[in-house]
Parts: sequence; structure tokens; C-alpha cells
Amino acid sequence: MHFAQERQATILTRLDRDGRVVSAALAEELEVSIDSIRRDLHELEAVGALQRVHGGAVRPLAGKARFLDRLEEDEPAREAVAARAAELITDGQLVAVGGGTTAVELARALAPELRATILTSSLDVALELRAHERVTVDVLGGRLDRASQTIVGAGPVEQLRAVRPDLCVVSPCWLDLEQGVTLRDRAEAEVMRAMLERSRRVAVIATAAKLAATGPYVVAETKRIDVLVTDAPAAEYAALGIEVVRP
Repeated sequence: MHFAQERQATILTRLDRDGRVVSAALAEELEVSIDSIRRDLHELEAVGALQRVHGGAVRPLAGKARFLDRLEEDEPAREAVAARAAELITDGQLVAVGGGTTAVELARALAPELRATILTSSLDVALELRAHERVTVDVLGGRLDRASQTIVGAGPVEQLRAVRPDLCVVSPCWLDLEQGVTLRDRAEAEVMRAMLERSRRVAVIATAAKLAATGPYVVAETKRIDVLVTDAPAAEYAALGIEVVRP
């Protein structure tokens, strides 16, 4: 296949079907060079048709890139999901909480009588809990990533090796049945992976808008999830043995 327009149409078809494409596989299938595929991906990204990642591309990233912009959005579903997820946290637990707008809502929704320790990479989560006298707040130390408003770097990853949280609460950018939990930012994803690896149980909190979509950086496979709190129909997740909790 020699015409760029035909190749790009095929690329978009594969992307729509699979959610992601791999450059090497496309080059073999279309019988062109890797450089040709890279140019195609570059042109398609320029018009917003896809998002390039290492080794290929994924569907265009949905939602606003900046955390602060997303936080300002009025989303009742987010509050409902967070309120239901707050019920998962019980007295005496050490709970690891990452960044994300739903995680901030979770912090706001914690019961006033709760006695627990929240370990977080999110300054916004920590600030929401500053008036909660019975919750101990431990903040990971490192560099502030302004896009995600979370603490990132080698420091937080190393600190997480010394703890064993009872529960990890993840507010992902996206959740897909096949691709799993994904985030927009690489540095944030590295810290979240370490957080999940050290935790006994994992709860994902996601509104319907975040399901059946994927981003460039994988945090965990779907099978790693123990509990999914969502307002969306999620029978396919329940079929995998995941406990599905709805508001």
C-alpha cells in the first residue's frame, strides 16, 4: 500500500477496533517502512485523530489535560462515585490515595468520625483533609508535577517500598477492560504503579466518562482491580471477579 491517505485510513480503522496500534506491526501489514508509519502517525496526531505513544499510538485522549481545569468542572457523578467509595475506608486502615479529581472528592466525602491514615501523592487530597482531625495524613515527598498536581520522582517510589497499605484507591484518567488502568502522565503513572504494587487491595473509582477509553501510560492490568466503584454499567468487570459497587 503506497498511498498515505489509504494507509492512514487503515491505521484509523485498526485504532478504532483495538484502541491502539503498534508501528512495527503496521509497517509489516502495510508493507512500508517504519519511517513511513511514523510520518503517518505524526500527520494523524496533528489533526487530532490519535495520540502517539512509544512504539505506536492510542485513541485521542479525552478530557482536559490540566488537572486544575478538570477540577473546576461541575460533575455530580464524580461526587456520587466518591461518596460511595468513601464507605470502603474503615477505621485503622492505611490507605494509599493517588491524584485525580475523583480522589479529591473522596477526601471531601470521608466520614467525620473515621480514624485512619491516608498516604497520598496528591497535595489537593492532603489539603482537603487538613481539617479532618481523626485522619492522619502522610504526604509523599518529591517533585511536583504541575500537569497532574501530584508528587513524582524516585523519592516517592522509594518511600512506597517501606509501607504496606491495606487499600489503594486509584482515580484513573481512563479504564478499559483490555488495556486496564491508564493515566495521561508518565511520571504520575510510575508512582501509582509503585502504590498499587505495595497495596493489599485496589479500588478504582471512575465515572462512566472514564470507562471504555485508554491513555498512553498503563498503571495496572484490569485483573489487579479488586473493587470498581462506578456509575456506569459494569457487568463485564463483574464477570472477571471484580466487585462492582455503584452509588
